[in-house]
Amino acid sequence: MAADYPGVLLLSRNEALRAYVEMALLGTDIPLRYFDLAREGLFWLLDHTPRAILLDEDLDLDPFAVAARIRHVKRLKEVPVAVLISPSEKQRTTAEVVRVVPLEKPLSREKLLRFLRLSPEQGEVG
Repeated sequence: MAADYPGVLLLSRNEALRAYVEMALLGTDIPLRYFDLAREGLFWLLDHTPRAILLDEDLDLDPFAVAARIRHVKRLKEVPVAVLISPSEKQRTTAEVVRVVPLEKPLSREKLLRFLRLSPEQGEVG
């Protein structure tokens, strides 16, 4: 039985991106769990159901293939999945086909909070 995880899972090899997402989540009470390798994240998902999943286009595996694998798990079908992409029509179309949210880089705090369905006020550091 998988445990619910109240936070976001980020799969990215980019340390600066991980640091930015961590900083953007400050004040939201939403924890961040991250892995450098897609395989590690997929193994973690065997036992956890996160609030949301972010996949970086610069992952060690094709992030759209990883998203498709995640979408095949019944328990994870309702978990929002986004792929962080460079602005490109091809990338947006691929995201649409795989049924994930395309978040164009550069990632902003507003884009992240909107994806998590939080208002900027909910993300205020108080």
